[in-house]
Amino acid sequence: MRRVSQDRRRLLVGYHVCCPRCGFVTVAFNGHEGLAITESDDGERVTFSAPLRCVYCAVLIHLRDGEAELEEDDRVRHVRYR
Repeated sequence: MRRVSQDRRRLLVGYHVCCPRCGFVTVAFNGHEGLAITESDDGERVTFSAPLRCVYCAVLIHLRDGEAELEEDDRVRHVRYR
C-alpha cells in the first residue's frame, strides 16, 4: 500500500492498494461511496470502513488494523498467468 499524499502532515486523499490475490493496483479514495479510511497515530495500521473491490480480479479486500482479509463472491474473476 502507498498513501496519497505520502507526506503524513498533509491531508489523506487515499491509498494505492496492491491486491494480494492478483497483484493489480486499485485506488481507494477516502470518502468515495462512503469509504472512510482511518490510520493509527504512527500511520502503520490502516482500516477501511468497507471492503475495497479489486478492479481486476474483483475480490473484496477487507482491511482492518493493517491486516488484509480476502472475500470471494460470485463476481470474482479467476485469473491465470502464463
